[in-house]
Amino acid sequence: MAEIKSAIELAMEKTKNLVVDGEERKTMAIKEIENKVKAVVRRYLGDMTSQEDAAREFDDIDADKKLKGSVLAETLVEEFDVKKSPEQLFALFNLTGVEFSGALQNEFATLQGQFQDEMTRREKAIREKISDSLAALGITGKGIEPNLAAWDEWTEGSEEAGNIFEQRVQEWKEKVRAYSNRP
Repeated sequence: MAEIKSAIELAMEKTKNLVVDGEERKTMAIKEIENKVKAVVRRYLGDMTSQEDAAREFDDIDADKKLKGSVLAETLVEEFDVKKSPEQLFALFNLTGVEFSGALQNEFATLQGQFQDEMTRREKAIREKISDSLAALGITGKGIEPNLAAWDEWTEGSEEAGNIFEQRVQEWKEKVRAYSNRP
């Protein structure tokens, strides 16, 4: 009579000769550190923890300080966006072990200001265009305020502005990466 084996027994038989070599072990350890650092950043940016608690959690991660710093720097750089306020990211950047340059902060603030100016300009132009469209349909009056989010023109205009600034933000991110990788 044949022996009936459980799924666990079958899996163990098939994997009994498999081992993890040093390179795979190192890759898995780095990935684990990346996940822990990203979790700390997500909790901080989600206002689930204070800056001090985030710093404490970051320090408690058992890994080489330089590796943790480079992973944190890369994670923070990826989070920068002209549509969001960067103050929280700037506050965490000192945990990387690199003093964040005032010139880079000013450049991002300038970039963010230019983006906001462009969005304001586009919003005004699109509001006028929508108001003209509504007027052509006989919908007029001082109380008429177009709901921009409901119009395709606004979606297209804001995406276009985002795309225009995306390249400049990427260039800025490369500068930050280069700055954070300096000895």
